[in-house]
Amino acid sequence: MRRFTRTPTYTGPDDPERGQVRGTLALGETVVIETVGGHDQHYELQGELRPGLVMEVKTPRGSRPGGPFLIEGVEPGDWVAVEILEIEVGPYGFYRNGGPHWGSIRLLAPVRDGLVHFPPDFVVPVRPMIGVIQLESVAPYHIDHGGNMDFNSIQPGSTVHLRAQKPGGLLSLGDVHARMGDGELTGTGVEIDSAITLKVDRSPGFPTSSPVVEKTRIVESAEEWLTSGRGANWEEAVQIAWSEMVALVCDRYDTTAEHANLIVGTIGDARPGYAAGQMNLRGAPSPDAYVTCQIAITKELRRTGKPFRA
Repeated sequence: MRRFTRTPTYTGPDDPERGQVRGTLALGETVVIETVGGHDQHYELQGELRPGLVMEVKTPRGSRPGGPFLIEGVEPGDWVAVEILEIEVGPYGFYRNGGPHWGSIRLLAPVRDGLVHFPPDFVVPVRPMIGVIQLESVAPYHIDHGGNMDFNSIQPGSTVHLRAQKPGGLLSLGDVHARMGDGELTGTGVEIDSAITLKVDRSPGFPTSSPVVEKTRIVESAEEWLTSGRGANWEEAVQIAWSEMVALVCDRYDTTAEHANLIVGTIGDARPGYAAGQMNLRGAPSPDAYVTCQIAITKELRRTGKPFRA
């Protein structure tokens, strides 16, 4: 099985190989493609790896991206099926503090033995997903050809169906998260390096202009806590449900609002309830229109009683 790695790194910003096609994939071929985690940097703070440390901005590594790749025999208008078989994530990534208790600070997240570590001693199983998967577009309408969709449905056990707009399709992948809540509430999940095993083939196609995700297996527990929010718009409803979940995590896990907010903002799933808002009012907008949502946290979240040690 062929493997396309992040190395050897580029020699610098003027390396002539930057932006070039990384290879050609055959229809029906299974390959491994390595991707870069968020910023192309080493995240350790002065060489230390500890949950919740503020990420130090360093010189870019010059890693090679996950694409673009030509796909043999694909022409504009053809549909391509990208089956995600496995995602292996790196030993650490970063996430962001944010939300109603705003911080916007990038913090380190070690990953070991299939668990993401949060301060002071919280762990939750990894749930890898791909934030960016796309074929190259002829126009800036990103959803038509994929792009930075950030759907948790794009995970091992899923097939993503995309329509090509250029000869060869030009497949690219990236923005993998070790875990991300539905809605990517802080603008990041646990951004992390990855190695994606996938298979490319022809797709029967669909009567849609945007990608279709086909899920073929269940990969996570359904036991959850869910809080609720109602607001005049989506943001208001999310803010209320988020704050309620921070309170719940503080109570059920005997922790601080600061630590609870990191967890909710990074792994909480935002799910719509009543989503129509003004749309059901038949052209007569009302100040009383509303939407509802829930924030879900998996019951797999637990405390170890021992801080992470590198």
